[in-house]
Amino acid sequence: MPVQLLHDAVAEAVRRFPERTAVAQSSGDGATLSYQALWEQSERLAAWLQAQGAGAGERVGFWMRKRTEAVVAMLAILRAGAIYVPLDPTAPTARITRLAADCGLRLLLGEEGLLLAARRELAALPSLRCLIAAPRLSPGPAEAPEAAATADPQLPLYGWEEVIGNGLRLAPARRLGEDVAYVLYTSGSTGTPKGVMLSHRHALNFIGWAAQEFALSAEDRVASHAPFHFDLSIFDVFATLSSGARLELLDRLWAPFPAAVLNWIHDRRISVWYSVPSALVQMLPVIAQRPGWRAEHWRVLLFAGEVFPSQALRQWRRLLPQARLANLYGPTETNVCTWYELPASAEAVPEPLPIGQACPGFELRIGDEEGEPLGSGEPGFLWARGEILRGYWGDAERTRAVCRQRRDAGNSPQVWYNTGDLVRGDEHGELQFLGRRDDLVKCRGYRISLLEVQQTLGAAPGVEHAAVLLAGSGSEAYLHAFVAGAVTPAQLRGFCAQRLPVYMVPQRIEVHSSLPLTSTGKVDRRILEREWLHLNAAGEAA
Repeated sequence: MPVQLLHDAVAEAVRRFPERTAVAQSSGDGATLSYQALWEQSERLAAWLQAQGAGAGERVGFWMRKRTEAVVAMLAILRAGAIYVPLDPTAPTARITRLAADCGLRLLLGEEGLLLAARRELAALPSLRCLIAAPRLSPGPAEAPEAAATADPQLPLYGWEEVIGNGLRLAPARRLGEDVAYVLYTSGSTGTPKGVMLSHRHALNFIGWAAQEFALSAEDRVASHAPFHFDLSIFDVFATLSSGARLELLDRLWAPFPAAVLNWIHDRRISVWYSVPSALVQMLPVIAQRPGWRAEHWRVLLFAGEVFPSQALRQWRRLLPQARLANLYGPTETNVCTWYELPASAEAVPEPLPIGQACPGFELRIGDEEGEPLGSGEPGFLWARGEILRGYWGDAERTRAVCRQRRDAGNSPQVWYNTGDLVRGDEHGELQFLGRRDDLVKCRGYRISLLEVQQTLGAAPGVEHAAVLLAGSGSEAYLHAFVAGAVTPAQLRGFCAQRLPVYMVPQRIEVHSSLPLTSTGKVDRRILEREWLHLNAAGEAA
C-alpha cells in the first residue's frame, strides 16, 4: 500500500518490527512501548477521539512533557483524521488558552496537573469539548511545584486509562497527502504567535530523505531532545519510527544538567542526535573534565536552528571522528530545505559554516523582496518551492505576505515562499547564511550584520554563546554583546579587532556564566532585548 499519510510510514515499521521497543522515556518510571503496543494504544485512542467529534480536519492539542503517552497521542490524532497541535508544557496557562482559541481546539490531551490547574480558563473556550488527562509523572530534576488545582464541571475531564480501555472501533479517515497533518506555533515578528500548517506530504518528503540519507535502521537509538512543539521533533519522532529504530525521549527538565545528559547518552547508547547547537555547547565543559571521553556508538550528529560557534563545532568534530556531522537549515515553514555535511577533519571545517544545498523535493532561488532572481554572487532573500507551506492558521493576510506566485519556464504558476533569510551563493555552489532581514542594522552611518559580529565572537576561545544587539538610537546607537563563557571583555575586543573593522567591534561586551534560552534551546534574544538591555540602560541612567 502506498505511503500517503504520515502515520502510514509508521504502520510499515509496526508490520516489520512489532516486538521491538519503539519508545522509551527518561522521566517517571522509564516506561517503554513496543511498536505493536504503540500502534494498538494509538488505535484505541484514535477511535475514542473520533467518537468525540475529532474527525477530518479538526484540531486536537496535546500538552505534555516527554513521555510515551505524548507519542501515542500524536499518532492517535493523525489516525483519527485530525490535525495535531503540540503545546509547550512550560508555557503559562494564558498562552495555552490563547493558542487553543486561535486554532479552535476540539479536544486537549494533557498531563493531569497541567489540566487541573488550567481547567477553569480552558472551560471558557467555546470550541473545546473535553480534556483527557495522562497520569502524573514523578518530578524531574528541576520540576517546579504544581499550581493549585481548580475544577469546572462545564468541561469534562477523562482519565487516560479510561479512554485507552474503550472498546470502540476506529473508522477509516479519508485524508489526502496535501491535507494538513499538524500545526506548529512559532513567535511572529509582530509579537503574535503564528500557527504554521504543514501537510502529510511535506513531512513524508522530509523524513523519507532524512532516514535514507543518514541510514536510520532498527539498530539505531535516536535521541528525542527537541520539545514536541519544535519542528526538530518531526525528525526525532517520525524518521525514527518509520525506520524501526528506538526513540529515546529526553525530558527537557534534564536540559540544565549537561552532565546528566551525557550520562544518559552513554547509558542509552544513543547513535543519532539532533538538536540546536546550544545543547551541544553546554556539554563541552563537562566533557573537558572527563579525560578520554568517547562515544563510539554515536554515528550521526545533526544540528539546526541557530549558528554553531565555530570553536565549539570543531571540538565536536574532533570528539566524534567516526560520526557524520551535518548542518540542517530551514524555517518552520519548510522544516529542513538545505543541508551541509561537515568534512572529516576539524581543521577543514569552513568558517562561516555554509547551510549548503537544497534537499530533495525543494527548488531554491536567491531573489529580491518580490522573488525576482538576482545575479550570481549577489546576496538576497532565500526563496523556496516544494512540499512546503500550507499557510498560517486563520491568517490569509500573513500567508500572502510571504508567498508569491511566479511562473516557471513552462509558464506554469508556482507558489514560492520567502524564508526572510538573507543568503549568498559561494564559489563552490554552497549557500551562505547572512542573517535575517532585521539582523542588518544601521549604526553610526555603517550598515552592519549582527550575525557576522556574533559569529566572530562565537569563534573566540572560551566562548559558549554570544548574542549581539543594537542598543540606543540615532547618533547614540551602539553594538551591545552578551557572551557566555570563560573569557574577558578585553580579550574579546582584541579578538574582534583582529577580524572586524573597528566600527563592527561591540562598544559594550558583557560576559555571563550563561545566557537565557528559549523553550526550544536557542538564545532568547527577546529577553536580552526586553530585560537585560533595559537593566543596563537603567543602570547607566542611575
